[in-house]
Amino acid sequence: MILTIRGDDMSKPLRMYFLCVHNRCRSQMAEAFAKHFAGDQIIAGSAGVEEREIHPMTIKVMKEAGIDISDYRSKRIDMKAFISSHMIVKLCEQVNEKCPSVPFGIQSVQWDIPDPTPVNSGHGNIEDFRTARDLIKEKVIQLLKEQNVLHVLR
Repeated sequence: MILTIRGDDMSKPLRMYFLCVHNRCRSQMAEAFAKHFAGDQIIAGSAGVEEREIHPMTIKVMKEAGIDISDYRSKRIDMKAFISSHMIVKLCEQVNEKCPSVPFGIQSVQWDIPDPTPVNSGHGNIEDFRTARDLIKEKVIQLLKEQNVLHVLR
């Protein structure tokens, strides 16, 4: 049986939308973990207020975790996906300030995950990406448990 947070139709997958500013790291990781750990019980997407190319270290650290996101692409917030979601998960305070208001009836979750991407030019520190990845994985697993859509951990 597929469970959702909506009481009106428990047979439809839970729609989760993960947001951060640029959709180049944190929200991409969250989307990938949600899909990995919940399978077809959810429809997960991610987006940013702005779009930027996915950071190469994001792809690298997710591959270390056994998840290939090399074909993922950065996207801007799609209002149709936004308003059709059951849950909006904002991964940083900055997106909270720039994001459209979450409509009544859609669950809003706020995580403040530090951005591992370098502010200035440069490649960034791989350990910062791993730290963000591990924190996001932990939070996604906990969220999926709370929503009763967590598959057996792999």
